[in-house]
Amino acid sequence: MAELTAQDRRMLEFVEKLTLYPWLLVRTDVTALQDAGFPDPTILHIVLGCAHFNYLNRMADGIGIRFEYQTEIPEVAQRRSDSGSPGLASLDPTVPGSESSGLAWTGFQESDNVVAETDGPLNLYCVMSANPDARDLAREWRSYQLKRTTQLEGRLRAQLGLYISGLNRCEYSAYWISKILKSLRESDSLCERLASGEPPQGLRPREQSLFTHARRLTYEPASSKEEHIQQLRWSGFDDQGILQLTMLCSYFSFENRVALALGIPIERET
Repeated sequence: MAELTAQDRRMLEFVEKLTLYPWLLVRTDVTALQDAGFPDPTILHIVLGCAHFNYLNRMADGIGIRFEYQTEIPEVAQRRSDSGSPGLASLDPTVPGSESSGLAWTGFQESDNVVAETDGPLNLYCVMSANPDARDLAREWRSYQLKRTTQLEGRLRAQLGLYISGLNRCEYSAYWISKILKSLRESDSLCERLASGEPPQGLRPREQSLFTHARRLTYEPASSKEEHIQQLRWSGFDDQGILQLTMLCSYFSFENRVALALGIPIERET
C-alpha cells in the first residue's frame, strides 16, 4: 500500500525475487529494470545492496542478535517447510538456467588489475568493476571465509560453500567451490552430491549439525532459535566457531545472489 513510483515498485519486485527465489531470476528480470530507467551501474548497486542485506539478515538471525530497544514486533513465522528443494542435478525443467551470451546480463567495465590479481571467480569480480571498492572488499571477504580456522578447516568450509550454492542452485559458485575441493582430492561423487544441495552421507553428529545450520540459514533464517545455538555447542563448537560458521553460510548467500542476479556465466577454460 506504499505510495511508490512505478520505477521503485519494479525495483522492489526484483529485490523480493532475489531474496526469496534467487534461482528463478532470468535475463528479463534485469531487462525490466533497464526498461524502467535503471542504468547498469545502478542495477549492480541494487544487487549488491540486496545481497548484502541477505548476508546481514542471516548474521542477525543465525546468532540471535537482540533488539537494542523495546519493540512490539513479534517473532517471524516460519516462511515455508521446504524439505526437498531440488539442487543443481535435479532442476525442474521449468526453472531457467544461464542465459548469458556475454559476461553478464548487465554491462561492465573491464579492469586489467582484476585479471592480473585474481586466481578464482574472475567474471564475478569483473562484473563488479563498476564499483571497485565493493569488488576489492568482496575478493578479500571471499578469501577470508575460505581460510581454515581451528574449528572449521578449509575442506569443511569449501564443502559447506558448495552445499549452500547447491541449495541456491547457483552453478557459478558451485563450479568454483568444486575446483577448490577437487584440488584437495575430494571425490567427484561428493562434489556432485553437494552441488545438488545434498549433504554428505554418513556424517557424524558434529558435522551434521553444521549442515543443518547451513540449510536453515539458507532457506529459513528467521526460524533460527536459541536452542539451535545450544545444539551447536553440544556438538563441540564454542561461540567463536558458531560465529565463523554463520559468517561463512551468510557469505555464500551473498555471493550466490550476486552471481544469479547478474547472470554471470562460468569462465571458459583456457
